[in-house]
Order: sequence, then structure tokens, then C-alpha cells
Amino acid sequence: MRLWLVAAVAVAVVAAVVVLLLFFSRPSGPPVSYVAVEAPYVFLLPRGGVYELGYYDTQGNWHGLGTYNASSTALKNAVSTIEQFNQRYTGTTLPQPYGTQFQPLAYVVVIGNTTGTVKIPIEGNTILLDRVNPGDWTILVTDPKDVNKLMYALDTGYKESAYANPMSSIWISQYPGSIFYEIKSLQSYNNEFVGSYVIVMNNNTLIPWGYEAGNGYSLLFVQQKEGNFYS
Repeated sequence: MRLWLVAAVAVAVVAAVVVLLLFFSRPSGPPVSYVAVEAPYVFLLPRGGVYELGYYDTQGNWHGLGTYNASSTALKNAVSTIEQFNQRYTGTTLPQPYGTQFQPLAYVVVIGNTTGTVKIPIEGNTILLDRVNPGDWTILVTDPKDVNKLMYALDTGYKESAYANPMSSIWISQYPGSIFYEIKSLQSYNNEFVGSYVIVMNNNTLIPWGYEAGNGYSLLFVQQKEGNFYS
């Protein structure tokens, strides 16, 4: 009888252990999948608390791939910095030679690499930015009316990416000089952001931009600006 009881207890213990192992080994959430996009860059546009994932094709057509949440401590901190900066200076007037009202800066997330195919990790309805190589993505800041131009130029081609020479006349122009000034002010507010840089479109339109320098160091247009001065 005692042997029978011991055997029964042993079986019960083993069964309990197996059940616990099965319970704790179950997936805690939906599986991670990857969206592969054949484009130089893919973008996350803020849309009221979520992000529209999309890109421009070689013909200049925008392709929206749906809206998602984004999981990233770096993104959360960067967005908080941008919003606080905008709130602090909204309603103020820029110094001369600009003399214009402060224009709140806009931002967009850019993801890319040199392979021509960008893979986005997604779990459920959340983009897992923390699983993307930090060198392959960053947060760009620019004038709100230039966000689409910037995305378009990066995906379809541009003349050059460069540092805007502060001795150049473009720095004292109403535009893009005022945005260069604001991005530099953001850098002074929080040195995680740097600027001011310029993308020269194929039609010679200038697009001022800055970025969160803790990420994006492997992106081609970020590398191209190094040692390249636009006057």
C-alpha cells in the first residue's frame, strides 16, 4: 500500500510539473512577423497617437500599409522632447533676421538599410522598433509642410544631403533659414537632436532637417552629409 501511495504521489508531482512547464512555455502574445518593403526607406507618420506605415515607390506614388502602434523607448523619449520644445516656444517670435512666428517642428520616423529591402518587425498591431538595428532608423524633424517632400526625396532620389553652412545666405533667409534656426534651437534644448542639414531635391528645392543622433548612423543620407557643406 505504501509503495502504491508513493508511486501515485510521484506520478501526480510529475504531472503537475509537466502542466506548469506547458503553462509557462505558452506564447505570451501574438507571434512576431515581418513586413518586407522593397524601397530605400519606410516611414512612420504620426497619426493621432498611432503611426501610418508607408513608403514612396520609384514612380513617386505613396503606399500606405496600415496604422500601427510603435514600441520604442527611444521614440517615446524623442517625441516627448519634440512636444515639450514646441510647447515652450509656440506663440513666440524668432529673432532677427527672421522675425517670424515660431513654427512647431514636425517629425517622422525613417527606417532603411543598404539592401533595398526594409523588414519591419510587427507583433499584433505594434511595430517593434526596439528590434530594428538602431543604426537603421531614427526620428527626423523638419517643417510640417516639408515632411512629405522629405519622404518623397529619400525614396525617389535627390541631389545631395549636406550640412547647411552657417556662413551661407540661406541661413539668414526667411526660409529655410528660420527652420535651420529652430532645429539648432532644438539641439540646444536637448543635444540628442542635431542639425541643421539639408536635402537638395532633384529640382533644387531645399529641405531642412535634423535628427535624433543616437540612432540612424548607418542610414545612407545621414552618412552622406558628413563633410559635405551646402552654401
